[in-house]
Amino acid sequence: MRTVKRSDSSYLFEPIVTVSGGILGFELVKKSAHQAANKQHPHDAGSQTFHLSAEERIKNFFDAVTLACINADIFTHNNFLLSIRIDYEIASHIVNNAAMRNVLQQHNYIRLTLDAFFPEFSPEQDRPVLHALSEHGPLWLDHFGEGNTSLTLVMNEKFEHIKISQHFFWQHQGTLSFRQIIEHLQPYSQGVIIGGIESARHLEYLKGSQIQGMQGILWSAYSQEEFIQSFF
Repeated sequence: MRTVKRSDSSYLFEPIVTVSGGILGFELVKKSAHQAANKQHPHDAGSQTFHLSAEERIKNFFDAVTLACINADIFTHNNFLLSIRIDYEIASHIVNNAAMRNVLQQHNYIRLTLDAFFPEFSPEQDRPVLHALSEHGPLWLDHFGEGNTSLTLVMNEKFEHIKISQHFFWQHQGTLSFRQIIEHLQPYSQGVIIGGIESARHLEYLKGSQIQGMQGILWSAYSQEEFIQSFF
């Protein structure tokens, strides 16, 4: 594990809010990725990592996990979950790193969230990394509606929560087909989370939908200092 201080200012905690107004948990993101998402970058915040090498992305993941462990008391005392997004290279590293797997199992509020472009999501693709990873804890699916995601994937694999892409939501918001998609996804997970919530109108579109949570700039992200002050 790398050295990350409790006062680290390079990460933000984005709240994931329940339909009743409570907090299901948070997504831990680098500030640059959060800023890119707020500017409606083509592939959301995850595209900001494309220019990084696999080694750099793995190092960033180690930093995120370290920060998650530093804040363990907040998550356990409040029953919050913490989503950390990973790609194929990071997933492969976890599968082959017993020490990291032990850390994740000891801090069971951490949820590994798989990127929509995970190569093993492609149809007819073998999924050894995905299946090995799923043996060590619940997985979330990120950006449903983009990349290699599909209803078939959701039906055949186990995801604790499914996060619908903000761009998919913006494109289909308020339509009957969008509500039907939520209904189709619901039986295969413990809940659907909608990304890209920016206004009261978005909340109105989702009223009555069978969703578990929401995420977006309607709710301000917390710096590490603000996170401690608010929940410790």
